[in-house]
Amino acid sequence: MLTTQEIAKRVYQKLKQSDLPGFISGEVAYERVDYSKEDVIVIPHDATGLNSRRFGAIKVNIHVPDINISTTANPTYIKYNDRLLEILNKVTPILKKHYEKGKGYNWTIESISPAMKEQGHNEHFISIHLSITIREKNI
Repeated sequence: MLTTQEIAKRVYQKLKQSDLPGFISGEVAYERVDYSKEDVIVIPHDATGLNSRRFGAIKVNIHVPDINISTTANPTYIKYNDRLLEILNKVTPILKKHYEKGKGYNWTIESISPAMKEQGHNEHFISIHLSITIREKNI
């Protein structure tokens, strides 16, 4: 049975094979390691149903460190909105409406969240929700 974890590998490959890795300071990855850099993280979610047509989700999060605007010893961090949008504009054409010929699945961008604060870190992230449709005849 095809899972969103397997489809997430293809999302990861498409992002890695693009010019995105040279555009961001960090990595295209499945997990965050260095919170001081920009990363694009692929997170598979569930797939519903057991029929021949199922629906699932994969999130692609764009993480960007906040900017320190303070000139004193006490740092003041703000969201680096311009950079978040630059990376978003690079990622969305890569992920937009993808059909994997002969593999039995496709995805579309269902929604894009506004930038959210990453708890415990001086960074914000934007989350792209990929809606997955899986078609398998043998179920």
